[in-house]
Amino acid sequence: MGEKTETAHIIAVDDDIFSLKAMGSILSENGMYVTALNSGRALLDRVKKGNVPDLVLLDIMMPQMDGFRTLRSLREYERESGMDEIPVIFLTADEDKEVEAKGFAAGAIDFIRKPFEEEALVRRIQNVLANTRKIHELSEEASTDRLTGLLNRESVRRLLERECFGGGTLFVLDLDSFKLVNDLYGHETGDRVLICFSELMQRQFRGEDIIGRIGGDEFIAFLKGTCDETAAVKIIRRLSDNLKEAAIELMGPDMTIPLGVSAGAVITAGGEDFDRLFQKADKSLLYVKQNGKHDCSVWKETGEDPVFTESQTDNLKRISMILEERNVDRHALWLGQEAFATIYRYLLRYIKRYREKAYKVLFTITPVEEDMDDKTFTGIMAHLGELIQCALRNSDIMMQSSPNQFFVFLPMVSPADIQKVIDRILTAWKRTGESDRVRIGYETEAIAAEDMMNYGQK
Repeated sequence: MGEKTETAHIIAVDDDIFSLKAMGSILSENGMYVTALNSGRALLDRVKKGNVPDLVLLDIMMPQMDGFRTLRSLREYERESGMDEIPVIFLTADEDKEVEAKGFAAGAIDFIRKPFEEEALVRRIQNVLANTRKIHELSEEASTDRLTGLLNRESVRRLLERECFGGGTLFVLDLDSFKLVNDLYGHETGDRVLICFSELMQRQFRGEDIIGRIGGDEFIAFLKGTCDETAAVKIIRRLSDNLKEAAIELMGPDMTIPLGVSAGAVITAGGEDFDRLFQKADKSLLYVKQNGKHDCSVWKETGEDPVFTESQTDNLKRISMILEERNVDRHALWLGQEAFATIYRYLLRYIKRYREKAYKVLFTITPVEEDMDDKTFTGIMAHLGELIQCALRNSDIMMQSSPNQFFVFLPMVSPADIQKVIDRILTAWKRTGESDRVRIGYETEAIAAEDMMNYGQK
């Protein structure tokens, strides 16, 4: 006898009770679960009620509704309902080649001749089940993101083009400051953060909701059925808090990156095109990224740019959020020139009074490409600035002193440590995808109390 197959559900359809009993006995002995039905109509009723088998054995010659008609009806229902096709093996005593050709044309995957041999019956079913599983695995692999296991960009788009039309809430999500994870902790840690976030999303959303990864640190989710604005905002804030907690567990309590989740959302009662919904959610996301991050903006049809929803209009809370985001206590302070000058003068007085040491560092950045446009260079400078900020201590201060320079002041740093600080920044920058597009030069200058005895004197 052939080797046993893993448990599979087989529906056998035949108006011959003796044939059904024989098939049921043979397949059950080989580890398969068998449902016996005596008509094509009974098969269709079962499938429509959600009892979908792994394979159907379907007799061709049956009264009222023969095998060909049954298979055509089954395929039509599968197309209408979006189901995968159930593999069907025809059972027949007819040796006519035209019957076989007609069967394959109708969508049968194989033929088994009556009277069937026990071993041939089992082996053919095993082969079909194995091939079907392989096809399913390849199809699933092609539709999922390899890192996170979520739906990939193309497959989630195809699904949402259909599902969004029925109504619900579409979210476009982005991880704040994620690039710094790769820059400071390496891409392996970055991958762990993405995997962790995908798991948080799967726990946050329901099984019937749709979630996918559409880019490096960009995700999408569709909550079936409309929800109100307050609920949408709560979902994202909870995700953001959970991500921050998980990141600290992954990278340790000294993790200084302001990781969080920003999202744009649009609520639709249905009947709207996916592309239009995506554009609205994406514009709402951009608004959040430009106004404090770590939150959610829900699109409103005002004809203007999106605004924060009613649940987010607490000015004091919003301003506090922005200030906390800009001044995370484990980062260096990145200040404008006027504020920097005030604190810089204060720190110089402190160094003189308490006889401490400090260092000044000037980073100068020049593009490798002579024709690099201003927008690209400005983006690179912003990325480098964030990296420098997160690599330094909360007692350090920095400013962008010119379009291509950062000035850093590091109080209480010894000569032995200053080069380590610079090397840490340069090493982290080399891990980025932009490091080969610019050259970074630097100058350092030590400051000691004895050098400042005349500071403040005319």
